[in-house]
Amino acid sequence: MMLATVLIDPPTTLFGGAILALISMKLVKTRGVDEVWRVGQLSFLWGLVYALSVGWHFFFRTDWMFFYAMDTSSLPLVPLFALFVFVCAAWGGIGGLSVAALVHAKQTALAWLAFAGALLGFVLFLFITLDQYKHVGTRAEYLAGTARLITDDPNWVMASNVSPVIFGLAAVGIIVLQVRRMRAP
Repeated sequence: MMLATVLIDPPTTLFGGAILALISMKLVKTRGVDEVWRVGQLSFLWGLVYALSVGWHFFFRTDWMFFYAMDTSSLPLVPLFALFVFVCAAWGGIGGLSVAALVHAKQTALAWLAFAGALLGFVLFLFITLDQYKHVGTRAEYLAGTARLITDDPNWVMASNVSPVIFGLAAVGIIVLQVRRMRAP
């Protein structure tokens, strides 16, 4: 599974927020603008959890997270991680808020189109950087062709199994909350 780099994570949270808005469509239609804001807030929260869940990759496989575009050994990682977390959370909120606003404005086809655009952006970034996703190591190792396959790095594999559990449970919890609210009288 290809999980995370700073290039693909914001589009991931963007389409995650858009998905939540589509799941919450009935609530948005019946509860109006208050629900639009709620979806935006829940999407922001999920984007926050997502970004935090890939933190191990950010700090321990940093060159991979930056898709080998630079040597990251001298970067100030803590402030950059704070910025990364904020950007991912904001993009999640924007995805949820914008698609929910379109649903509220009775522009359902446009809401689906916005979701499709967000998903297409994710796929495009993944396609462009696919080789970088498949290898883990330092920038020098990647450029020399000696970076290992991600499946050959047990620490990467472990972190990449834990991350989806964390952000997946958060997504399931938020979706269950919204479904329960839809079924409430």
